[in-house]
This record gives sequence, C-alpha cells and structure tokens, in this order.
Amino acid sequence: MFRIISLTLYPTKTHLNPYTYHFSAGINYFRGKNDSGKTEFYLFLDYMFGANVELQSKEWYQGSLDHAKMIFVKDELTYVLERYIELPNKNYFYYADENRGEPIRNSEYRVRLNQVFSQSQEALKELRTFVEEDVSYRVFTLFNFLGETRQGILNDFWDKATDIKYALKLPSIINYVFNKNLARIKELTDQEAQLKERLDNHEKISAQNNETRLRINTQLKILGIRKVFTGQNATDIRLLIDSFQSEIKKSETINRGLTITELEAIYTSLDEQIKRQENIENDHRAFESDSRKQIALLEKLHAIIESEVSYSYLAEPIIKLTEELNRSISFNKYFIQENTIKELKKQREQIREQILSMKSYYKIYSVSDKARAITLIKEYLDYYRDDIESDDNISIIRRKLRGIREELRALQNSNDTQKINLLSNEITRLYKKSIDVSDLSDQDFQNQGFQISYIKSGNVLQPQIDSTDSTDKSKRNYYTGSMARRTLIQLCGYLAFLKMLIAEDRYPLIPILIIDHISKPFDFKNKMAIGKVIHGAYDDISPDDFQIIIFDDEASADLAITPARSTELVSEKKSGFNPYYYKESNPMGNNATESRS
Repeated sequence: MFRIISLTLYPTKTHLNPYTYHFSAGINYFRGKNDSGKTEFYLFLDYMFGANVELQSKEWYQGSLDHAKMIFVKDELTYVLERYIELPNKNYFYYADENRGEPIRNSEYRVRLNQVFSQSQEALKELRTFVEEDVSYRVFTLFNFLGETRQGILNDFWDKATDIKYALKLPSIINYVFNKNLARIKELTDQEAQLKERLDNHEKISAQNNETRLRINTQLKILGIRKVFTGQNATDIRLLIDSFQSEIKKSETINRGLTITELEAIYTSLDEQIKRQENIENDHRAFESDSRKQIALLEKLHAIIESEVSYSYLAEPIIKLTEELNRSISFNKYFIQENTIKELKKQREQIREQILSMKSYYKIYSVSDKARAITLIKEYLDYYRDDIESDDNISIIRRKLRGIREELRALQNSNDTQKINLLSNEITRLYKKSIDVSDLSDQDFQNQGFQISYIKSGNVLQPQIDSTDSTDKSKRNYYTGSMARRTLIQLCGYLAFLKMLIAEDRYPLIPILIIDHISKPFDFKNKMAIGKVIHGAYDDISPDDFQIIIFDDEASADLAITPARSTELVSEKKSGFNPYYYKESNPMGNNATESRS
C-alpha cells in the first residue's frame, strides 16, 4: 500500500496561511495552463523524495516559499517529510504520530527514505551483491518520472536515462531485473568472497615470508655463509648455524697468531719479491738469448778458422770465449730454477686468504655481531610459515577466482527471456486498450502480428510485425514517424515496467508514476488514448498499490481520464503551483479551488 496524502506549502511571510494540496489513491490530475508551474510541481515532488535540486536559486521560490511538508502512507505507516528551500540540509523525517525531532542533513534524509521503500535488508544486500555497489531508491526513481522533454523516445526510453547519475547504473539494474540466476549468482558471490579472503590471507603470509627470507639471508652474509635460505631448507640452515656457532666457541680459545697488520706486511713483501724476481727472470732470459746468439756466431768463426790453417792462431781465443759463454748460460738456468716465482705466489695466496678470513672474522663483524646474527636467524626461522606453499596456493586460488568471475559475468548478463516476453505482451496489451479511440493503435494492429517488444539491450521499445515472407516466422521491425504514437508506446512501457516491479516486491521502489504534459503531441481525436492506456494499467493492480499523478493543460475528460482527484492549479486567487509567487502586476492570494471527482 502506498499513496501521497498531502503536500503543504509554507510561505516565507508569516502572515500568510499555508496551502495544502491533497492526493488520493489511484489517479490524481492537476490541470494548469502554460506557466502555471506544472513542471515545477512535477520536479518538486522529486525534490520532496530526496532529489538534490537547488530550488533557492529559482524565481518560483525565492522570497516566497519557506518550506514544504509531505505526508504519505506506506504499508499502513504514515510518514511526514519536511524540506526547507533556503537550507537544503535542514530536513525532517518522522512518523505522523510523533514529534518531528531534530533536523537532519539531506544524506540522512535519503537514508531514511531508502529504509522505507526497501522491501528488506536481504533484498538490498542481494541487489548490492549483483550490481557490486550500493543502489538506493533514488536510482529507481528513473522508473517514476515521465517528463515532457523526452517524450516520444523509444531507445533508452526512460526520461532520466540521459542523467549520468542514472545512466551509469541503469544497465546493471536492468540486468538484475531480468536475471533468472540470482540464486546461483549469490552462491558464486559467496564462494568468491571466501576465496578472496583466502587469497588475501595467503598473500599476506607470502609477503611476510618474503620479508623473513630477506632478513635471514642478510644475517647469513654476516656469518659468511654462502648458502641461501629458500624457505624449503630450514633444517639445513639450522645445521649450518649450529656448526658455525661451535666453530666460534672453538676459535675463541685458540691463539690466532699473526695480526692482520702483520699478515698485510708479509703479503706486501711477498708481492714485491715476486715483482723483483719477475724482473730478474726477464733480464736473465734476455741475457741468455744474447749469449746463445754470440755462441752461434763464434761457432761459425771457429769453423772458418779450422778451414784455413793460416788463421789457426786465432782459434784459441775463440774457443776460450765460447766456453765462458756456456758456463754463463748454465749459471743463469741454475739461478732461475732455484728462485722460481711459483712458490712465492703460492705463499702470497695463502697470506691473502688468511687476511680475508681474519677481516671477515674480526674487522667487518665482531664476534658479538655474529652471535646476534645467529640469534636472529633462529628467531626468523621460527617466524617463517612453512605450512603453506604460498606461490602454488596463490596461483590456484587466483585461477579459481578468475573462473568464478567469468561465470558470474556470464550469468549477470544472461536474460530471462520468458520475463521479457511477458513484459512485451503487457506493453502490447496496454497499447491495444486505445484501439477503440485512437487511429494510431487501430492502424498498427491492422498489421499482421503487430506487437511491441521490449529489447533489453539499449532499453528499446520496438514495434514489430510479421515478416512479409511466408516462410519466415520471425518478426521484422516496424517503424513509425508519429510523435504521438511513440509517446503512447513510451507511456505503455512505463506502466508495464512499474506494474512488473511493484508485483515482484523486491526493489527499493516508490510505487508511483508522475507524468508531465503527456497530451502535448496528441491531436484532439487521439488524446483519449492516454486515458484508455492509464486506466488499463489498473485492470490487475489496485489503486492503493500504485499512485499516478498527472500534470497537464487539457481537461481530464478530453484525455478519457477519470481521476480519483482533480485539482486546478489556476484560480481567481492563485495563478499556479506556488500560491505565494506572483509578479508585481499580478498579486496572488493564498487560496485555491480544488474539486474531487
């Protein structure tokens, strides 16, 4: 059950009386000429239901309207709403049988309205799980308002669909409305949440383990242990540090002999000896080479002298010189053999290793540093979580999550074709209600198989007829250029959609349709189609469950509308919606006429 009971306007001038508009269940008709505030009234109802509109900047309200109070009934409970024009965050929300209490901000105002129009917290949770964000009744107001500016639009036919606040969420909402896999989606969503929690836990442990491995390996370097801790060799690392700890205790009792300074001096001395010996060896090799060349020359001279007897007196000096050269070469060979560099280099390498070892032990890290490193390694090994194989588990969980998310996307985008067909049939049924009073629908239904199909992709209301090919059983699109025809189809779409959503009773929806100047595109003969369609919507829904408010400049009878309540916006003492707004040349009072039919 739902209906707005009244809307009371309070003037800024305290000597004027408040003015109240009354509403009834079912159809409420407000008639007013141009510039009488029909559209302002239309928008003001949205404002009272929580829309963020800066009314204080509009001429209609400046200096004339202070605040407004709306009373409505929902499920046997009566609520009171109050909003102040100049103070958007001064609002009141309370039950009719209690005091209004303290003012609340606009955000809190909408939260309380959301609680009223949400069927249950479980339904909201299910909707949020599907859409993956919070969705309030404010998003669903796109089903409640059919304004004048977008009448006759059949592609994305909702009036508010061009507003980015609604356009971004509309596809997800429509997917939710026409999805038949909600139970499976909830099951998968629960699985996804559990896996996500596991993944977060594993990734946290993995990050901690990575940090622990880094710290252990840093301490192993301090000990001079080259083995790397991988996470799987904790036992080996424990054995190594136990062994290292034993060596430290032994070495503390041993006389360690030469100091590093002494070893460095020995190393330098050996290095100089090696360089000096290398120079000597090079000199000796050069001398040996020269001596051998001289011997070869003397041997040739000796051979010449032997062939000439007259030169025999020269032979003896040459023979003596050759023997001396041979003795010199033999001495050099002996000298080089006895003073090889190999031994010197070997000694130098041994000294270098001792220096490096002692530097690692004494200079870079003290015994206390190494003892501390051993303690830290043992402590870090205790912290390390080796009960899971992080990388393997993380990759497995990620694969499962990817599979669940892919299935979720497929299920969320799947359509309940039966539900869509039923909606299309209802839209077509409502449109056919006008066949007796409208040439528009009469002409359309003369086409074989005419129907209006709802196409979820793009939110399209598409007229269709049978194919002209008798062998083709499919439908073909039927296009019309008539603005009035398209507006009537759009109205049928609104009515059918709202009836479906109200009947399902699981959405945060205000069960109301507010229409502004619907008669504009219709000629006199076809205007009655509007009333036939609207009354046709009440064939199978109670006026107590679905309230319709219409603002127009035509007489309700001309539209074949028999309202539960009819109100004139203009009278002798009142020229429009806001009874306190007037131009200097046309002052207005604070009374208005109202009739009930």
